[in-house]
Amino acid sequence: MALSRTASGTLLVAGAAALWGFNGTVSALVMEAGVPPSRLAEARIVLAALLLLGWLAWRDRAALRLTRREALAFASFGIIGLVGVQWLYFEAISRIPISISLVIEYSAPLLVALWVRFAWGRRLPGAVWAAIPLALVGLALVLDLQGGVDGRLSALGVALSLGAACCYAYYALHAERLAQHRSATAVLAIGLGFGAVALLVAQPPWSFPFAAAAGWSDGLGVDLPVWLMLLWVSVLGTIAPFAMLIAGVRLIGADGASVTAMIEPLIAGAVAWVLLGQSLSPLQILGGLVVLVAVAWAQVSRARAETVAP
Repeated sequence: MALSRTASGTLLVAGAAALWGFNGTVSALVMEAGVPPSRLAEARIVLAALLLLGWLAWRDRAALRLTRREALAFASFGIIGLVGVQWLYFEAISRIPISISLVIEYSAPLLVALWVRFAWGRRLPGAVWAAIPLALVGLALVLDLQGGVDGRLSALGVALSLGAACCYAYYALHAERLAQHRSATAVLAIGLGFGAVALLVAQPPWSFPFAAAAGWSDGLGVDLPVWLMLLWVSVLGTIAPFAMLIAGVRLIGADGASVTAMIEPLIAGAVAWVLLGQSLSPLQILGGLVVLVAVAWAQVSRARAETVAP
C-alpha cells in the first residue's frame, strides 16, 4: 500500500533528523580533535558543495543553469539559510549555554507556521498550534534548560539564537518555494555552492587547520582519521539529511517539516547516551516522550486533514 504524502514526508524529515542527531556526536569528536566550530561548518559545506555540484554537473548539467533572478534567490538561500543558521548558532553557544540556544532556535517551527498562515494564507490544523509549544516544553526538559541557566544570560547570545531561528525558518520556507521548480538535489547543490563561496571568502582555505584534520580520533571506540569523519559530516551529516529535508518539504510543506525536525535533539541525546556514555535523567526521557507525542499529534492531524480534503 502506497504511503500518503504526509507519511512519506514525515518519514523523510524524521530520517534527516536521525542523521543530524548522529552527526552531532561525530561533529563533537572532530572539534575535540582540534577543528574549531567555524572551520568545521566551512569544511562541511565546502566539501558537500564540491561533491554534490560535481555529481550534478555529471548527471544533470542543465539543472545548474540559472537566470539572474534565480541566482539571487539561491544565493540568499545558501548564505542566509544554510550558512547563516550555523554561523549564528556557533556564535550564540560561545556566549550562552547550548541548551538555551537550542530551545530558542527550535522556536523556528512557530515562525514558519505564522508565516505560512498569515503571509501565504494557508490554513493549518488546529493541533499544529498546540503541538509546537508542547514540543518546545519537551525540548526544554530534554536539554535540561534549568540546569543550563547559571547567572544572567548574555543579551547578544539570545539575540544570535533568535537570528539562528529566523535563518532556520527562512531555510524551510525558501526550500518549499525553490523545490517547486527543481529537484531536492539541485536545490541543495546550488544553495551549498553559494554558501561555500561565502564561507571561503570569510575564512580563506589556506588558514584551515589541516594538521588537526590529518589527525586521529578514538572517540567512537576505534581509531578513525579525522578527515574521514569530516567526509562523514559532509555526506551523511549534510548532503543526505538536507536533501531528505527538502524532499520532505515538497510533500508536507515547510510547517510540517520544521515541526517533525524537532526530534533531532532527542536523537542526538540518545546517540550520545549510547556511544559516549552521557547519562539521561528521567525528566529528560519524559521530555523526549513529550516531543514525540507533540510531533505525532501534529502529523496525525495533518494526515486527517489530507484525507478529508476534496
